[in-house]
Amino acid sequence: MADARQMGGREGEAVRDTGIVVLRDFCITLKGASCSRCADACPKGAISYRADSLPVVDTQACTQCGICLGICDAFSSTRVTMLDLHERIRRIALRGETAYITCKENVFPGLKPAPNVVVLPCLACLSPEFWTVLLSERILVTVACDLAYCADCERGGDTAEMLYSHAIATAQAWTGEQVGFSAEIPEEESLLKDLASPKGVDRRAIFTNFAGDVGDIATGKRRLRNSEVLQQFVERRERSKAMAGLRFAESDMLNLFAPTGRVKKVMHPKRQMILEAVSASPAIAPNIPVFVAELDKARCRDSGACLGTCPTGALNPDPGIGKTVLDRRYCIGCGLCVEACAHKALVLVEETAACLIAQNGGDAEEMGQGKKQVENET
Repeated sequence: MADARQMGGREGEAVRDTGIVVLRDFCITLKGASCSRCADACPKGAISYRADSLPVVDTQACTQCGICLGICDAFSSTRVTMLDLHERIRRIALRGETAYITCKENVFPGLKPAPNVVVLPCLACLSPEFWTVLLSERILVTVACDLAYCADCERGGDTAEMLYSHAIATAQAWTGEQVGFSAEIPEEESLLKDLASPKGVDRRAIFTNFAGDVGDIATGKRRLRNSEVLQQFVERRERSKAMAGLRFAESDMLNLFAPTGRVKKVMHPKRQMILEAVSASPAIAPNIPVFVAELDKARCRDSGACLGTCPTGALNPDPGIGKTVLDRRYCIGCGLCVEACAHKALVLVEETAACLIAQNGGDAEEMGQGKKQVENET
């Protein structure tokens, strides 16, 4: 994916690696959408656009805060993806531990965070959807940092504080769960040091307890005994077969009614996080607002004008009969199809995430309740 890396320094300056990559498949500006969220959110003005509308990162101005990762799916880290990060936090939960999340600004020289501490460039690199997945899976997650450092942080500054506060508050409102907070970061501890200088504890008791703990850890009893939340999490993981419908095919698929004979669906990461969250906790679906297209079959003439504009492949010809169908799971509400349809067969509506799972993500007709048509639709 050589053409995906669009990093460039100022003329005459050495190019440095920011660790940020721009993914074409997820950038809707390349499809003609009027979107500048990434550039607007960047606290250093390090993001601009080429003549072909592809975002580029000024490697000299970029502080590697990662705010763009939390704002737009088109930006990803070359070092750790959001999927990697989610898996790491899940592994911490499976050990029966609380996952602590902090930022580099809070990790001073000499401080060695414990294995259950995740250190990010900035808390603002996590989106509301990411926090929602964690909370929907009942993972115990705690922010560990001194928030006073945000005010004069050279990485993200006030912008970062506003974004991560909004992201966490949104996820809590959607799920009804809470993110914990701690002013201290758990550090690595030396077992031998603790045993060498016990305070108010009998040495024999220490070794007896230690031996019991080792036995419990070996058999897995300690994890299950000490964490009812962990048991619930494991049970949810065991029900993963019920999520089989969320295994999305990203490759080209044969469709003889498509102009090129093949179609491709692109699942945006933030939408997939929402789908995973509501699959883990279906009760939260009505709490999560989404903007999606709605197809009026009576108006649709199957001209195909909308198909070429859809950046995700949510709109495609039915492979059996050729009629235009809409898969709302993939629809990100960009509105490009609305502008492209001369017959006004498509409008944007405000729904809840319940509409994404009402018919296993199938045709959009009559899915969801209480939808609101977006103002000024064409």
